[in-house]
Amino acid sequence: MTFHAFSGLLNGLAATISGIIVYAKYPTNPKHQAYGLYALAAATWGYGYWAWQVSTSPDSALFCVRLLMVGAIFLPVAYLFHVLTLLDKIQGRQRFLWLSAGIGLCFFLVNLTPYFVADVQPAGGFRFWPRPGPAFHLYLLWFGLCSLYGTGLLFQGAQSKSGGERYRFYLLALGSIVAYGGGMTTFPLWYGINIQPNGAILMTVYTSVVAYTLLRYRLMDLGTAFERGVTGSLLVLLVAFPAYPALLMGQKWYFGSINIGYSLVELFVLLLLVFGASSLKTQATTLITKAFFKERYDQYKTVLDFSKSLVSILELKDLTSTIVQSICPSLGLQWGALFLRKPGGKDYDPLSSFGKPLKDFSSLQLDHRSSLEDCWRQGTRCFVIDEMNNSLADLESQVVVSQLAQLGTEVCLPLVNKNRLLGFCIFGPTVNTGGGYTSQELELLTTLSQEASVALDNALLYEELKRSQSLVRRTDRLRSLETMAGGLAHEIRNPLTSIKAFVDLAPERKDDEQFLARFSKVVKEDVFRIERLTREILDYAKPMEPFLREEDLNDIVESCLYTLRVRPSHELIVIETDLIRDLPKIFADRQQLKQVILGFLFNAVEAMLPDGGVLTVRTRHLKFQGKQDWVQLEIQDTGSGIAPDDIEHIFDPFFTTKHLSQEHEGTGLGLAIAHQIIQEHQGKIDVQSLRGRGTTFFVNLPSASSHASAPSLPSEGTAPPIDPS
Repeated sequence: MTFHAFSGLLNGLAATISGIIVYAKYPTNPKHQAYGLYALAAATWGYGYWAWQVSTSPDSALFCVRLLMVGAIFLPVAYLFHVLTLLDKIQGRQRFLWLSAGIGLCFFLVNLTPYFVADVQPAGGFRFWPRPGPAFHLYLLWFGLCSLYGTGLLFQGAQSKSGGERYRFYLLALGSIVAYGGGMTTFPLWYGINIQPNGAILMTVYTSVVAYTLLRYRLMDLGTAFERGVTGSLLVLLVAFPAYPALLMGQKWYFGSINIGYSLVELFVLLLLVFGASSLKTQATTLITKAFFKERYDQYKTVLDFSKSLVSILELKDLTSTIVQSICPSLGLQWGALFLRKPGGKDYDPLSSFGKPLKDFSSLQLDHRSSLEDCWRQGTRCFVIDEMNNSLADLESQVVVSQLAQLGTEVCLPLVNKNRLLGFCIFGPTVNTGGGYTSQELELLTTLSQEASVALDNALLYEELKRSQSLVRRTDRLRSLETMAGGLAHEIRNPLTSIKAFVDLAPERKDDEQFLARFSKVVKEDVFRIERLTREILDYAKPMEPFLREEDLNDIVESCLYTLRVRPSHELIVIETDLIRDLPKIFADRQQLKQVILGFLFNAVEAMLPDGGVLTVRTRHLKFQGKQDWVQLEIQDTGSGIAPDDIEHIFDPFFTTKHLSQEHEGTGLGLAIAHQIIQEHQGKIDVQSLRGRGTTFFVNLPSASSHASAPSLPSEGTAPPIDPS
């Protein structure tokens, strides 16, 4: 086999392998599909090139040339389709691609005639080199234009990207230049120009680079690339540099001379082995372990899958269910259950089960000073139920073990993290044996318990965090109620006065129908007024779990403004509203959103006292990029404003500018809670303030139509600037 035949075979194999790997990785990804078509065309060209070079007769050589030209004809079309898909520019260029495909089809049909490849003849040391027909000149021009256009698109794509993406596309463009530049060296001999087609082997470069970048985006980082480059260079110096001269000497000793083509092939194979040694070792180890040590491989895979399934779960209920339902099927266990200890108590409650209904398991009581819990807490291993009684010194522990044995428990698995017993798992017999466990299964359960314990501890901490956040929100809401109480008492006193007067006068003027009709209407309105005030304060004070449903932001704002207007200080504040009609609905927890809005309103009023001022409340409908709908609430006051040094910290917990000398001492939690609530609603809060002129808060929330897609709000342009005049 000559060097040129080997280069064609190498190109074909590289395109085939990379195409299969890339396509199989994500078969539904359009970028991988487009690359698969490109690899198919490149592989057809490569195998045809190899078959042509090893042909022994003119007829077979001509047939192979026309075969390789099939791949070469459709290579430009596949290349353009692949590049446009890679750059996400396929939209709007479908007609261009269909036109290119049509041109390729025309060349394909002509390729079957002597008008494309006339015949083969000796040239440049080759026995059978093709001679172009009239249509080949047009094809060559079209091939060059498509290659230049596709490479230009890659450069444009690189310039429009940033960071690692930019270098990734620059690398693709460079690989395209190298590959097509090398491929072009096959054409001079077609026209009698004696230039050897040694660059054809470089077609492998582009297929490999694209496969590399599609599968390993992160390797386009310069720091990583530099690190791996240094590592590769050291490997070449330590391994390839001493070995290559020995290979050349062996070639001279065996063949009697040194062939340049074979020497280049030896160098390429040597470098491939050097750079792929680590990967080859890993793959070989995996294959050998899987083939000859299947049990160990299955254990490793079980631990790996179990770790992956736990890493992103923080909800305690979901986590406990995942732990049991992952372990039992993986090890072939008939049933299993997980018990978790109640905080501050000695009860262990069953939280999840597999193979048996949860109602079949009852709570177990075990004091933290018992010998059983002490034994579990100190050891990080499985405990076989039949072996546990020997180490139990107290009656309570023996009762618990007896209860577990009655359930049919074979193994107990303590869940311990940082010397704290969080709970335990119990498992029944295995499916296959119906009885005891092997030492390997017990070792695997021990390993899994360590993973589960860490995940379980994190979930418990997360539950504690949620309870703390709920308590803080409740405290802040009660503080707001304290602020509202004075105004509500003042507001209720007025209607009570009219009701009392009506009750006092009614007996004396019971025959005055006009008096009774007029006062009955007034009393009825006052009763409704008191009912509404009572309902508002009870709804606000009621503890609720977050519940998102479609709400009208204008309606929530009106409800908050009504609560604000009953305060005695309202007389000093002018409230202006601009609530637009047909505002899109939002998904929100009404009480949580009222807590946020009332907090902003109370802060605004306090900032304008004792001199008074103007409070402006507006709502807006915002659109970004023509398809992302948002609603915005603006609350603007004419108070003292916020100092520039403080504005960056106003959402920090326990940061406050309210001091003891003011009407209310601030806790520094109100804005922090508001910020967290709006974040949980997938929204954003912006603030603008001018010292001595006032502050404006902007609450941005996604509309109900765009809430599910959770669009990201641009950081610029969400808050109109405050006019300093």
